Amino acid sequence: MSSNKENLNEAKQKFIKLLALVVLLFLFLIIFNLASLYTIFAIIFLFISYLLLRNYIWLFLILALPALAFGQFINIPLTVNWVYEASLTEVLIITATLIFFIDKFINSKIGGIKINSLLFLLFIYFLLSIISFFHIIDFRLYIFGLKLIAFSFLVYFLTLNLIDNKNKIKVFLYSLAATVLILASQLFIKFYQMGWSTKFFFERNFITIPLGPIATAAAILVLILPIILSFYFYLDNANKAKPFLFFIFLIGCLALFLTLGKAAIFSLALGLFYLFIKLKNKRVIFILALMAFMILSFIFFNSFFTGLCERLSNTFIDTNSKFRILEYQTGWKLISDNFWLGVGPGQQLYYFKKMLNFETAQLINNFFLQSWIDLGLTGLALIFFMLIKIIKQVVGLAGKISGNNLYIYYGFIAALLVSLVNGLAEVTFFALSYGIIFWAIIGVLHNLDKYEKIISHNN
Repeated sequence: MSSNKENLNEAKQKFIKLLALVVLLFLFLIIFNLASLYTIFAIIFLFISYLLLRNYIWLFLILALPALAFGQFINIPLTVNWVYEASLTEVLIITATLIFFIDKFINSKIGGIKINSLLFLLFIYFLLSIISFFHIIDFRLYIFGLKLIAFSFLVYFLTLNLIDNKNKIKVFLYSLAATVLILASQLFIKFYQMGWSTKFFFERNFITIPLGPIATAAAILVLILPIILSFYFYLDNANKAKPFLFFIFLIGCLALFLTLGKAAIFSLALGLFYLFIKLKNKRVIFILALMAFMILSFIFFNSFFTGLCERLSNTFIDTNSKFRILEYQTGWKLISDNFWLGVGPGQQLYYFKKMLNFETAQLINNFFLQSWIDLGLTGLALIFFMLIKIIKQVVGLAGKISGNNLYIYYGFIAALLVSLVNGLAEVTFFALSYGIIFWAIIGVLHNLDKYEKIISHNN
């Protein structure tokens, strides 16, 4: 009897806490005049999701990755002249975060939340971005820049706490494969719609798919492809998904090749070369696959093969490279004028339009310079500290993972190598979609350490 009473009292306490949260949220909306059909619907959706899916919130995060491919199609009116464009990914991440904390609060499990020093550095970066509000010029660009930092922090936090066992990590890897498949398909469709035109790579920075510019899609493919290949090697031959993973890897490479991004192709080649060195027993497969890809590319995509060779031969004299030099020079001038504090998240776009006399501008193609421009020398230092933490984490895993698990481990290292090299010449970490996938990968990498014995072969 006493046990039943305790369970009943515990259920009552949870119900009271849940009811109190609902009341507080509605009071908040009323006091700050935020009540609308959108916000009321959002609260109802949130608590229904909590009641039905609180044990499966990790799936929100898993689904958020391939959902990036569908772009921003949710319009939320904030003011008369400002409609905030959100993606399904943003909705899924925010919903997962809220359900996570509601569940921890109602079940009194706040002490069980995982944090680490890298998450702390991300939080400091986010905090400095908020403080920079006091010297920004363009508020909308500020929100755009701040959103990237906020979602990077949330994704890393959620992955750290939710994707933490064998089955979840495997589903995560499959979701990365699904992301590659969707993005590659969209690139092929776009290429077809343009009549197989060479504009597809000569104007790659201005051609978009739902995710955004095809250059961003190419950067994401480059980041994920080494992990897909290593996961393919990890699975045994009896696994029915294995052929599909190899197919996805091939079409991802082909889609990347069609965009002819020099930095993207070079960084992927570097990542795959790393896998070639580490996976000694798979070298014959690498060589055969490379030969087949070169032959097929030369036969069926001869103009692109020739175009790539031409672009590589003109690397330091073509228009794009000259613009990069101008971009870096302008970026350094902006750094010199705002050396310590930076200009604030998103503000670089405003300054570049003014300094270069452009109608539109893009983020600078180097993540070190971008962080320095945004938050000054402190922002740059934080990026270095984060990089050092990630490297230490990778090195710390070296003696703790063995057997077939090394395939996955090497795949993650190859992805990090690719991201670092590609980020020096293209917009990567400071693009929202790329940042979300990158920090999800870093979160899973952290959990490979603690759950290495659980992530065991076989499937």
